[in-house]
Amino acid sequence: MKPVLTKLLLLFLLIAAGCHHTVPPEQNDPGDLTYTDDLSQAQQWFEGKWKLTAVTAMVPNPPVPNVQLIVSNNQITVIQEGKQTDRVHFEIIKTTSTFQLKTDAQPREDNWYVRNPGLLVSSNRLFLNTEGSDPSTFRFKRIE
Repeated sequence: MKPVLTKLLLLFLLIAAGCHHTVPPEQNDPGDLTYTDDLSQAQQWFEGKWKLTAVTAMVPNPPVPNVQLIVSNNQITVIQEGKQTDRVHFEIIKTTSTFQLKTDAQPREDNWYVRNPGLLVSSNRLFLNTEGSDPSTFRFKRIE
């Protein structure tokens, strides 16, 4: 009985030692993770140039395309692989818990992130959350 207990304890320790979570250095700035719940501040922080840095989806390890969003004058210009692929008008709507980005984007294969996603914005980070059959989260970092 004692060898079984020892083996179980050893197995538990090995599993516990292998379970750890490392925060990437780019996420260590607490200001990056302070998302606003103020509509006027969200509108102000949303303006600028954003680069897609991560995608979270139902599929494992989804690719991160080379995408930039240029937000100015209530328009979002979508740049993919250095070429403009779309320009849409938008409005930020406050919901009970967050914001919704309402756009006039037409359904296309390459503009999924600007079709009425949920919105979280900080001074340097932007999260767009899509809903539907393939819910995904797109994380952007401010580049200008």
